[in-house]
Amino acid sequence: MSEPIYIGGFSGGIDSQAAARFMLNRCGAARVVLVNSDAGGNKHPLTIEHIGWYSAHVHPVARVQAIVRDMWVNPDTAAERGFDPNEPLTFVRMAEMRRIFPSRKRQFCTDKLKLQPIRRWILANYPDGNYARFSGVRRDESLARADRQWLEWDDFYDCELYNPVYDWSKQMCFDYVKQHKEQINPLYSLGFTRVGCAPCVNSNKDDILNWATRFPEMIDKVRVWERHVGRTFFAPCVPGMAINWVDDVVAWAKTDRGGRQNNLFRILPPPVCESRYGLCE
Repeated sequence: MSEPIYIGGFSGGIDSQAAARFMLNRCGAARVVLVNSDAGGNKHPLTIEHIGWYSAHVHPVARVQAIVRDMWVNPDTAAERGFDPNEPLTFVRMAEMRRIFPSRKRQFCTDKLKLQPIRRWILANYPDGNYARFSGVRRDESLARADRQWLEWDDFYDCELYNPVYDWSKQMCFDYVKQHKEQINPLYSLGFTRVGCAPCVNSNKDDILNWATRFPEMIDKVRVWERHVGRTFFAPCVPGMAINWVDDVVAWAKTDRGGRQNNLFRILPPPVCESRYGLCE
């Protein structure tokens, strides 16, 4: 069998971009395939523009859209339950069908909006199975990823999985991409740490405040989604509140540690660039 194709997800974030650059250098452009799932329409326009730039100037990125059949492993389940299997699966539609938004403990958004659609795309385009996968997973992202290795077996995709930046820091990813003179997602220069979704259900206090300050339309979007689904977008995070709607979370994001008093420095207009990764020179 010939050398496999190496397929990686390209989210528009720095980890996947660094992993893509590593594999392009190691394997050559002819053997690397990049795929992006639109996260159910929950990406910021700047991220979408960055993916478009990368696809036009560095390496093509195939676009995949989640559909309702991706909610189940069996592709026939959607129709059996009375759903249109080919209906676009948006972030809010997914939450509506599950009757809850995803969270750190129930992060089904990754499975339904990214993994399932990309697997469907791979099976349709590479039916011979002569492929391996690679990812931008890093050990220091979380305890769940602390044991990741350079080469593993991917049970979900039934193929080898390479993790080229598994033992890198996030700063190393930025430095590597900058060394190759590639554009970096501009959201990082605005102080964001997560850029895959806008916002991510796991956004920290700083990112939530940043979305509210720089792009309040992202908070407006979440407010509409909460009303539609009847559930909160963010899991309980505001001290003293068992249930916190998005406006409660934004108010908490303006406070000092402990959430009891507003911090003047947190509510002042943000600087033009406030990257923590050396992107503002």
